Amino acid sequence: MSTKIVVVKLKDILKTTMFAIIGIIILGIIIYLFIPKNNSTAYNPGTYSSEIILHSNPVSVEVTVSKDEILDIALVNMGETQEVFYPLFERSIDDVSAQIIENQSTDITSSVDTSMTNDILVKAVEQALEQAKK
Repeated sequence: MSTKIVVVKLKDILKTTMFAIIGIIILGIIIYLFIPKNNSTAYNPGTYSSEIILHSNPVSVEVTVSKDEILDIALVNMGETQEVFYPLFERSIDDVSAQIIENQSTDITSSVDTSMTNDILVKAVEQALEQAKK
């Protein structure tokens, strides 16, 4: 049995260690970026409302939520006067509701002709969702 002596330069050990550390850091970053994030928000189940004032009369935007998802969004108490003066609200609530429920988020896209109406409705939905989070 013969003894073998291996000579390794300190410079080579340091290089290898640094590359290993950099590789582990890069691998950690890649794993972090590709792990799905749980963006779901916990709600208190129920129906929550927020008011919009149209033609000096309040109109409620009701949002129904379960423990972890938005189930329904509807306009309530919309009178004939408001329907005549604000016809886009009735049409826009269906589009806004469908997008929010599908995405489970108030980050939606609006067409140019209904963007202001959609923004008002989305803000009302956000206010109702804030009540649901408490």
